[in-house]
Amino acid sequence: YEEFTAITSRGQMEFITPEEIANVVLWEIKGGNTGHDIINALDNATMGPTYRAGYLRGSALQKMQRLQKEHKSDSVAFELLGPPKLSKLLYEAYLLKRCKFTMDEVLKHSPEFLSNCTQEIIRTDAKLRAEILSIGIPILMADGKKLLRGPEMKIPAYRGSNELEITRENIEKWAAEGWIDLRPENFKLWQERIKKIKEEIESIPEDDTSSQYDRDREYWSETDEVEPGKIVGWLFLQEEQGLRMKD
Repeated sequence: YEEFTAITSRGQMEFITPEEIANVVLWEIKGGNTGHDIINALDNATMGPTYRAGYLRGSALQKMQRLQKEHKSDSVAFELLGPPKLSKLLYEAYLLKRCKFTMDEVLKHSPEFLSNCTQEIIRTDAKLRAEILSIGIPILMADGKKLLRGPEMKIPAYRGSNELEITRENIEKWAAEGWIDLRPENFKLWQERIKKIKEEIESIPEDDTSSQYDRDREYWSETDEVEPGKIVGWLFLQEEQGLRMKD
């Protein structure tokens, strides 16, 4: 009684009745505008991408490219932004780039050839191998049996048990979620992805000068190299259905 008296007194927490809460819920379900929609309130209160950041993005990318050349070190992923799958996809695309392939050449070679080339880079480049393993991304070798790992593995995520059952289904699941997968079947998937990108490029009229396309022919033709960031950005939109719902 005393606690209730104190807390509900004027100027303190006061209180609301269950019936009032129920009425607001019913009105929201029916499409009424009560002003108490928490999801909408959070959405409006959260800051999103800004014009200034978009304006400075090009400058930031140029500075990062300059630093990569200056220090003779490629910056791919640090497992700080996005899920482990982002790092996995970026490094797989980067390995294709390290093989000196253009997107057209990726389509011309067999999946087995792509698998062998990327695996040879992993075997011979100890620095790159250490960089990948140090951020918790394991590497599944081409035979599908050997796994390179560091002291930490982001996938599979820890669920309270230090032991996990090794099954074909689990391996496929973990490889898709956050393991660099050097098996030929994965590079067949990469060929399908790049083929879709090429088809999208070809669908854009050569004389188009409109603002209809976010990624036009010029966007993809800045260089002949495989560009991991651009490709994975496209994948997150098309394959992962990760398009922002509002600009």
